[in-house]
Amino acid sequence: MALEIQQQAYVLHKRPYRETSLLVTFLTAEKGRQNAVVKGVRSNSKSSRVKQAWLQPFQSLNISWAERSVHQSDLVNLRLLEPASVRFPLVGDANICGLYLNELLYRLLYPRVTSESIFEDYQQALLGLARAQDRNEQAWVLRQFEFQLLNDLGYGFDLSSDAAGNEIDEGKQYKFVPELGFVELSGLVEIQGTTISGRCILRFLAEDYSPDCANAIKQFFRQVLAYYLGNKPIQTRALFQGN
Repeated sequence: MALEIQQQAYVLHKRPYRETSLLVTFLTAEKGRQNAVVKGVRSNSKSSRVKQAWLQPFQSLNISWAERSVHQSDLVNLRLLEPASVRFPLVGDANICGLYLNELLYRLLYPRVTSESIFEDYQQALLGLARAQDRNEQAWVLRQFEFQLLNDLGYGFDLSSDAAGNEIDEGKQYKFVPELGFVELSGLVEIQGTTISGRCILRFLAEDYSPDCANAIKQFFRQVLAYYLGNKPIQTRALFQGN
């Protein structure tokens, strides 16, 4: 007997599928990343054009599909698709920042790995981008989301102490080693990676996004994320280098 699954969702990625369908990757509230076939949305009919308009980034959707076993499928056929009341009207730089979040989630999330925190953090990030007044505020939203996402995925790290268990010292310089933590620079051992000051680490820990630490924090998170993303670059960075 099929079980009807209903979810709130956002579009992360979509591409043509067969003649008139789309293959859409959704971020769902309770089921995590879910791939779904949305049939009949690439024709010239009025209903198809309406559905295409719904399947845009940052539009909250209500979707449903049938589960025919106890195990969630990697690919399902969508039964219900309708817009929910929440939509984040991101434009300009904020829009590109939002697409960056979508690309991160599309690349890092695995199907059937659920986390309600990721969905909530994503919505809060979209809200933050919608409210941001300038690039500095947009960048702060991105850094917060990157940190939360790494923690939600089990890749989190301690910002208060280094790999040896010593408290981060604002007067010292560090490099970050994935799966180990911050390593104090001593001049005795060559360590690859981005150098970051203890001061900037502690500023981020205190949620004080100081402009003079903005670039160092950005480069630090870029290094950490690259370890998990692999060699394929983030495409949205080519659209907007400011964040």
